[in-house]
Amino acid sequence: MLAASFNHEQRLHELLKAGAAVYAADKLGWTALMQACDGGHEQCALELLKAGAAVDEVDSSGVTALMHACDGGHEQCARALLEAKADLEKQTAKGSTALIFACQNGHEQCARALIEAKADLEKQTKIGNTALILACQNGHEQCALELLKAGAAVDATKEDGWTALMFAAQGGHEQCVLWH
Repeated sequence: MLAASFNHEQRLHELLKAGAAVYAADKLGWTALMQACDGGHEQCALELLKAGAAVDEVDSSGVTALMHACDGGHEQCARALLEAKADLEKQTAKGSTALIFACQNGHEQCARALIEAKADLEKQTKIGNTALILACQNGHEQCALELLKAGAAVDATKEDGWTALMFAAQGGHEQCVLWH
C-alpha cells in the first residue's frame, strides 16, 4: 500500500475500510507496515497495527518493521511497534537486530527505547559486531553511552579480535574511548 509509504493517512484509512489486504507485500517482501515505519509515518503505522498488520513479518533481507524504524531513527514508530509486542531479538540473516540498526546509525532515541524494552545488548552479527562495537566504530557517542549505562559488555570481540575500544581509538572517537 503506497498510501502508508507516502504518509497518506486518510487514503490508508479508506483502503483498509474497503478491505485492502493488510498483509500484502511487494516483490521484496515489504509490507505497508514496513513502508510506514521506514518513512517514520507513525499514524499510518498505528492504523495498520490496529487493522491487524503482522508486526514481525520480514522482508526479503530479513528486516522487520521495527528494524526499518530503528534504521531510520523513527522513535515513535519503534515505540508503537514495541507496544504491539514486536520481537526485539529477531535477527536478519547477517545477524543484525533492531538495536544494532539503531546504534550503527547513531539513533540514540531508538536505542534508548529498545534498551528500556530490555533488548539483548550482547547480540552479535555473524561477524561478531555488537551494538556497542558498531556505535564506537561509527563514532556514535550517545548510543555508546546509553549501551554502557545499561551494562553492555566492553570486552566483546569481533571474529578478528577487535573490541569497541579498539574501533573507537582507531576512528579518533575520543568520547567513546573515555567512557571505557
